[in-house]
Amino acid sequence: MNANNIDYQVIIIGGGPAGIATSLSLSARGISNCIIEAQHSPSNKSGEAIPPNAKPLLKKMGIFHLVENPRHIPYYGNKSCWGTEELVQEEFIKSVYGHGYLLSRRYFECQLWEHTEMYGGTLLSGSKCKKVIQTLDGIEVKIDNGKESRILKSSYIVDASGRKSSVCNQLGITKHTVDTQFAIACTGYTSKPLGHQIYIETTEKGWWYVAPQGKNEVISLFFTLKELLPSKDRMKCFLSDTLASSLHTSQLLKNVHFDDNSIHIMPTGTSRLTIPYGKGWVAVGDAAFSYDPLSSYGITSALASGYYAGHAIASELDNTPNAMQAYHYIMEEAYQAYVEKLITQYELEKRWEGSIYWTHRLRGTYA
Repeated sequence: MNANNIDYQVIIIGGGPAGIATSLSLSARGISNCIIEAQHSPSNKSGEAIPPNAKPLLKKMGIFHLVENPRHIPYYGNKSCWGTEELVQEEFIKSVYGHGYLLSRRYFECQLWEHTEMYGGTLLSGSKCKKVIQTLDGIEVKIDNGKESRILKSSYIVDASGRKSSVCNQLGITKHTVDTQFAIACTGYTSKPLGHQIYIETTEKGWWYVAPQGKNEVISLFFTLKELLPSKDRMKCFLSDTLASSLHTSQLLKNVHFDDNSIHIMPTGTSRLTIPYGKGWVAVGDAAFSYDPLSSYGITSALASGYYAGHAIASELDNTPNAMQAYHYIMEEAYQAYVEKLITQYELEKRWEGSIYWTHRLRGTYA
């Protein structure tokens, strides 16, 4: 596609951390780019932890100052009951990177949107990607903002649409689902704030994750398998029963008032593309590799994949040999390290032999 016939060199579908990181890398390399985001403004999402070892990446991307905003809470460690009945403390003070951050997720994404537009990216919020067409010399994307439809043309498209991998689906590229883990998420409020750390505890049917959010808000998630999820009318009862079966989480949350309307279910299992790129396209973040939250890859992995993908695309457009292969190598190495780390952690829990959930988490699941 001749440069005179394109609207942007790269179109990015999805304005989450992975899409923003891609845009920032492209803009830094002088590559025109446009983010197509269906939401008019960032919404509340689960996934708020930035571990200490993410700091070098944030500094490299030029966004470290964003997490230092007082709206984000310093994160000093984890307390976990895993493979034992004791609640074990892990403090980040021993880390060379110091503390991490528990983000006000919606505010962080507002910061990212503002930052990317400030540094050269175009963000079309409230616009839905309706159709993606590969032509002989580029990509055509039909978008709709509710008032009008139009066609944008580019040399490259980036799938940053999250786990649904909407661009890949339209291009006929299949993502491999490794496991069927889901999370039941709920928001609560307390008059007695939790400490600045994350709490994790295993039970027979899965495991609990609890984190403070803001001054008096609490985010809790229970991770289990799709086949163990109750019907909608039994959801509150199921959560109450699993909470009651815990040794420590039930005590931690006894004074927390949960908003029943905030309960929602979301996929949190592992999935991946065999190859995260092809002619005229590349996938980043959860669209390429979706990680189990136990790994703490989450936002950090999304930002990293966008950072490296953006530079790979810029190099590819500059006719640098093997640019996309290098991106694939980085992503594959990260995935293999993740799998080994995940298996090692799950195999530490041996208290529920015969449990459907824990049997499913053994090494054979990820082979």
